[in-house]
Amino acid sequence: MTNFEEDQFNYTEHIQTEALLNSQKLVSPHPEEMLFVIIHQVYELWFKQLIHDTNRCVVMLQNDDLAQATWLIQRMGRILKVADSQLSILEMLTFADFQEFRPFLKKSSGLQSRQFREFEVLAGLAETAGDSYANWAESLWPGIIESHPVTLHSAFIEVIERSNLSLIGIYQSRWEQALLFNLCEACLEMDRMLTSWRHNHIQMVKRMIGGRAQGTGGTFVAKYLEPTLKYRIFPELWEVRHEMTSATGGKVAE
Repeated sequence: MTNFEEDQFNYTEHIQTEALLNSQKLVSPHPEEMLFVIIHQVYELWFKQLIHDTNRCVVMLQNDDLAQATWLIQRMGRILKVADSQLSILEMLTFADFQEFRPFLKKSSGLQSRQFREFEVLAGLAETAGDSYANWAESLWPGIIESHPVTLHSAFIEVIERSNLSLIGIYQSRWEQALLFNLCEACLEMDRMLTSWRHNHIQMVKRMIGGRAQGTGGTFVAKYLEPTLKYRIFPELWEVRHEMTSATGGKVAE
C-alpha cells in the first residue's frame, strides 16, 4: 500500500500549516480577540501578494507586455475586493467586545503595517497624493520611496507616452486600441476597489470606536483616515472622465 505521507506531495509542508496555525499570539483572555488577529493576518498575506504582483506588473509594463500586466492588475482589483468584503466579517465582532480587549492592544495599530504602505508607494501614491503623504511615509519608513524608483503609476504613464496617444484618444478609439483601453480600465477598477476598501474601513472604525475617538496608533478618524478618501493611484484616469464629459457638452464643476 502506498504511504501517502512519504510518496505524495506534502501539502502541510508546502503551506507551512503548523507555523501558520501557531502564529496567533493573543494578548488578552477575551475569546473575540482571535477573530481580530486572524482577519489582520489575512490582510497581511493579501498585502504580500499585492506587492508581489505589483512588482511583476511594473516589469511587464516596462516590456510592453500589456496583456499579462492587465490580467494581473485585474486580479489585484479582485484581491482588494476580497479585502473589502472581509470587513463584513470583522463587523461581526461587536464594538462592546472590541472595547473589552482594546486596552490590551496598547499602541498596536494597523498604521504600523509596512506592507500596506509599501503597496501604496509601489503602486505610486507617493507621486500622486502630494508631498505630505510622501514625507509622512518616508518619516515612518526611511528609504521606502527610493526603494521603488519605478512604480506602477509611473510605468503606466510611460506606456501611454510610448503609444503617442492621449487618454481621450485611447478611449475614443477603444476597440482599435483594445490593449491600452483594457489596461486603463483595469487600473481604474483596481483604484476604485482600493478607494472602496478605504471608505468601508473608515465606517468600520467609526462603528468600533466612534468617529471622534483616537485610535490606538494615536490618530483621529477625521484628521487622518477621512482625508485618505481623496487618494487616487491613477488620477489621470479619473480626470479623463471629466474631460470627456465636458467635450460632449456636459457640465463639470471647476
